[in-house]
Amino acid sequence: MRKFNQDAPGVKLRGRPKKESSDKRDRKVSVNFTDAEEREVKAKAAAAGVSIAELLRICVFRLSVVGRLTDFEREAIRELMYQGKNLNAQVKACQANAWPSTKRKAETCLDGILATLGKLKTSNSSLL
Repeated sequence: MRKFNQDAPGVKLRGRPKKESSDKRDRKVSVNFTDAEEREVKAKAAAAGVSIAELLRICVFRLSVVGRLTDFEREAIRELMYQGKNLNAQVKACQANAWPSTKRKAETCLDGILATLGKLKTSNSSLL
């Protein structure tokens, strides 16, 4: 659906709509850090996947910063999703046919899920 400029009928609007004046960030604040502090702030921002300015806004407004998943955690989640699909298929087969062997297969899937969960971090620690 095309949106047209109200001031000039027939002229299509282009670009991103303007922000409300209350949403614009037009004030700057300078902060001085030592070399060690700057390295720490940059490392925390990089680990969280946000800019330094966004990290400082989060800290000031007491929002929590959650780090990105590690490669191991992403792989563990993929494995959990795979095991969940297997378990779902086994449960459907069990409900449809009431096979005794399906119980053993479902238990094997559950064991795989529990093993993967055991490898994951159990605490949700923030970067700050």
